[in-house]
Amino acid sequence: MKMKSFEKLLVMVVSIIGLFATPAIAGGTLSMTKADGSVITLSMEQLVEMPVTEFYTSTPWTTGVQKFSGVSFKELFETHGIDSDTVSVSALNDYSVMVPTNVLREDGAILTYHLNDAEMSIREKGPFWVIFPYDSDVRLQTDNYWSYSVWQVKSVDAQN
Repeated sequence: MKMKSFEKLLVMVVSIIGLFATPAIAGGTLSMTKADGSVITLSMEQLVEMPVTEFYTSTPWTTGVQKFSGVSFKELFETHGIDSDTVSVSALNDYSVMVPTNVLREDGAILTYHLNDAEMSIREKGPFWVIFPYDSDVRLQTDNYWSYSVWQVKSVDAQN
């Protein structure tokens, strides 16, 4: 009888540890498909090695002004040869939206991987989130830009 209770307790402790360890290992990978159909897979480590863009802004999904860090889409697209007019940005839950690449490049969007200097778990909209510097221009505070702000991003695919 004591052994079964111990086993149940052990399973519960391991489950709880796994639950709290998930944000620490959120990491994740980003899949990008170029216009020619070739696929690039980037790890969190590879994205973090790219030049970092940071800004502070408020969002409809967070409280107050937050610090967002990531790689600019301009840098991401130039480095990896994404040259289409539109990309499909898809989330882990299969939500996707078509976004003009010039909007991502010219309006300062970043593929965020850190919120307030911490890696984001899936529960925290991570591992990747499309963020614009919303507070810098009221034109970024519209339904179109909100719809482009995909969280839990899994892929960015060039569209012909």
